[in-house]
Amino acid sequence: MNDHSMRIHLTLIFCCFGLSVFAQQISPTDKAYILNDSLFLLGSDYVLKSALDAPNQLLESRPNNPTLKQIKDLSFLFFKGNYLFIDSQSNAVYAYQKDSIIDWVAPEVTPAIGATYLVRQDTLFRYGGKRGLMNIDYMSFLNEEAKSWQAYPSFKSAYTPNGTFNNCYSENEDFTVFVRGSRVNRRNLSDEYLDDHIVAYDWAKNEWFEWGHARVNYKDFASSISMGEKLLFYNDKSMFLVNPFENTNTLYYRGLIHLNLNKSDTLDALYHKGVFYAFVKGDQGIRVKVMSEQQFLPKKEAVDQFYDPPARDTDLYYYLAAGILLSMVLYLPLKRSLFKEKIKLTPKGLKFAGVLHPIQKNQYLILKLLLESENVPTASLMQLIENPIISYSQNMKIKNQLIEKLNIILQTILNISEPLITDIKDPNDQRVTLYEINRDYFKKL
Repeated sequence: MNDHSMRIHLTLIFCCFGLSVFAQQISPTDKAYILNDSLFLLGSDYVLKSALDAPNQLLESRPNNPTLKQIKDLSFLFFKGNYLFIDSQSNAVYAYQKDSIIDWVAPEVTPAIGATYLVRQDTLFRYGGKRGLMNIDYMSFLNEEAKSWQAYPSFKSAYTPNGTFNNCYSENEDFTVFVRGSRVNRRNLSDEYLDDHIVAYDWAKNEWFEWGHARVNYKDFASSISMGEKLLFYNDKSMFLVNPFENTNTLYYRGLIHLNLNKSDTLDALYHKGVFYAFVKGDQGIRVKVMSEQQFLPKKEAVDQFYDPPARDTDLYYYLAAGILLSMVLYLPLKRSLFKEKIKLTPKGLKFAGVLHPIQKNQYLILKLLLESENVPTASLMQLIENPIISYSQNMKIKNQLIEKLNIILQTILNISEPLITDIKDPNDQRVTLYEINRDYFKKL
């Protein structure tokens, strides 16, 4: 084989595999990750990858992308030996294999927008998010067999967190701690605010705990860098290294290299195993620079508490005692007030507090059946909505989506967090699923 044919042969190989070993410029709008001891940079239609010991020797891949979104707009994580992309707007999951992005989990009809994704115990979890006016306050997990997201039970928890989205989190072997999440103002959909609760999930006990309320003003924190058990927040003047496990907030503001580095909403320094990987702009464009913690955070100025612990039990006792006495006085008139307004189901929609909320015909039929019967088997629901043209599994998926959407509508109207439509297993036949609805919120048909 002569030199010319050899060059052609190599060119064909690189074209087939979509990889390039030529020098690739890093864009300031790329999104950076460290996964499985490798550095990744996601662009609009490409993925750059390098080893951490040679971070500037980047390989380029331009994968087939069926998502109709720019690659950098997807979240990226490593799960069970595979790389996954997740669309935070639709909750769809895609596998990244052999330089192709492959559909795995379909988008949800009512997705948890802005949820936080993490891998624990060989399971892919997500926490929080928002659905319209509803702030989601529970954990879900990916059922790999069903290829769908399902609620993760935390029945032992005496505490329920405020539902939040766009959270930051830190974690160790036992806990994941969520901080600086946002919430939707239910009275004004366009109004979002930062929640100050420090919320921890105990993986061994499957319980939620409130560790306290942040003492800092989160608005002073423009962005953050994840450091395992710690989080490094910063603005244009200072850096704040917080450790929720030790309840410390360490201030840095002198000699900070980071203030002069290239950084944006997507491309920012990364931390991995005691080392920072920063992005420095020079004559040759943006390059990766490896720095130690001492170089990156040269001199701490002050240490304070990150949060105030919740009220002591003795304090709560007095509030509880006063609350019991007050409730004894107000119980009957309050009960009459609470249950004065109930939802009225009509063929045109749900009428509540003088306002009609339109619903679809199949939603009306499902609610009518649930309100007329104690326990409704899946087969009875399917008779109302089944489409003979499509498969049974597709009909089941439509049924599940209808139930989920109805719960969201009812929760939004009533401003409650618990779903009104629930399912249980038939005690006489565990293969049969029964559906029931909480009638306390409805007027009799």
